[in-house]
Amino acid sequence: MGFFDSLKRKPLKVDDQQLLLEAMLCVAFADGDDQYEETQLVRAFAATLPEFKNADTYEIYEKAEKSVKLHGALHRVKELGSLSSPTLKEKAFLLAMDIALSSGEIDDGEEAVLSDMAQTLQISEETADRIASVLMMKYAS
Repeated sequence: MGFFDSLKRKPLKVDDQQLLLEAMLCVAFADGDDQYEETQLVRAFAATLPEFKNADTYEIYEKAEKSVKLHGALHRVKELGSLSSPTLKEKAFLLAMDIALSSGEIDDGEEAVLSDMAQTLQISEETADRIASVLMMKYAS
């Protein structure tokens, strides 16, 4: 590892909007692939959130995507602990799980990201189970 590599690994300064997007992108990119359908789903979810009302969602998305791609999903999950409130932490976890379940199954990479995310965001097992139960109803066929 060279001298400049260590400079690239420093966490970026981010705000709640970017962190919410990063939570979803961490799951979407958990397999190391940024599929068009998943990125479009993240953008669609963002368009429905009150945190992005009157915000330049395109710019925020670009910053979040760059951060997750540069530093990796599991590394960026650790930064989600910087979200400013317990409510936003629960929302970030719910959004991430929603992205994961939208493809039909949660794969090993998504499971690892969600597990780390639950720990970082201090999501109780009861809350995680409740979120999963409701989202599984959403995606049941």
